Amino acid sequence: MKYSARKLTAQYALTQAAYWMVFCGLYTFSTVYLLSRGLSSSKIGIVVACGNLIGFVLQPYISGLADRFEHLTLHWLIEVLIGIMIASIVLLLLVPNVFFFVFLLFVVADALLQVLQPLLNSLSIYYVNAGINVDFGIARGVGSLSFAVMSSLLGVLCDRFGADASMIAAVVLLVAVFCLVLSMPVIRQAEQEKVRASDDNPRETLSLTAFLLRYRCFSLVLVASVLIFTFHNMYNSYLIQVVREIGGTSTQMGTALTIAACCELPAMFGFSLIAKRFSSSRLMMFAAVMFTVKAFATYLAGNIPELYASMVLQMFSFAVITPASVYYVNEVMSDEHRYTGQALMVGTSTVSGVIGSLRGG
Repeated sequence: MKYSARKLTAQYALTQAAYWMVFCGLYTFSTVYLLSRGLSSSKIGIVVACGNLIGFVLQPYISGLADRFEHLTLHWLIEVLIGIMIASIVLLLLVPNVFFFVFLLFVVADALLQVLQPLLNSLSIYYVNAGINVDFGIARGVGSLSFAVMSSLLGVLCDRFGADASMIAAVVLLVAVFCLVLSMPVIRQAEQEKVRASDDNPRETLSLTAFLLRYRCFSLVLVASVLIFTFHNMYNSYLIQVVREIGGTSTQMGTALTIAACCELPAMFGFSLIAKRFSSSRLMMFAAVMFTVKAFATYLAGNIPELYASMVLQMFSFAVITPASVYYVNEVMSDEHRYTGQALMVGTSTVSGVIGSLRGG
């Protein structure tokens, strides 16, 4: 059966858009929501760190299921995770302000949000490897644009209707992600070829240690990514405190995130052209330098306009490293290890979230 690359790119772009709007509501506005539930900054740090830590542990294991079991599709894994997340958030909205219940349910939702990201990233590679040119850069750019819109919208909604608005939005959008993934085809021919190939050449199962030793350069990239994203995650998780310290509100926080997300668009939409001129490894090194520049610019920002100005650097840092890392994994990994590699790469952001949440809290 013939599949339209344009149609699949559009479907995948909508999926990324819905996911990153969920991410905005559940993770980026997590501090706003948890403060409304009576948690202190230190407790919020513990809650978010635990969610990230559990997500980091689960990421390679769950993504590895798709590497190890030929009949298990990415689509099915994603749909199951979304179902559990929806149930957790709905219960979170219903339970009283008891720390144990809030902690348990938020950690489950947060952990699975982290697990979902590498699976959605791998979905584009799944189609590319099946011969359908689904453009990850364009799709991720649409995700950033949607994140920008959601940031501004949630900032206003939370100020006007309360922090529950962020969680209600997350539930609605998770349903959208579920429906979109359900509408995307499983390439049966590619699946059958994968099964036949595995019958002829049994898949090699590696422990995490053996995996990291085999891909030594990739292991160093993981360490570098942890260092980069510790700053990035700490900054995003506690942006509301930074904004309030210099005289702003949730609305200004939403505006700052919108500026950053809009600045991601040129690099992400044009990434397929950029990748033709520069290798993914060089682009990741460039982004690392720009993250450092952004850190200094953020530190020196003494008012809201200066904070807004520092957000422009998102174009050269996060907007470059995100698609570059996906391409990098696909280039350096053998076929049977790509899902695990994607999970470990995204996992660097997750484990950095643990460090950043605890340090920031």
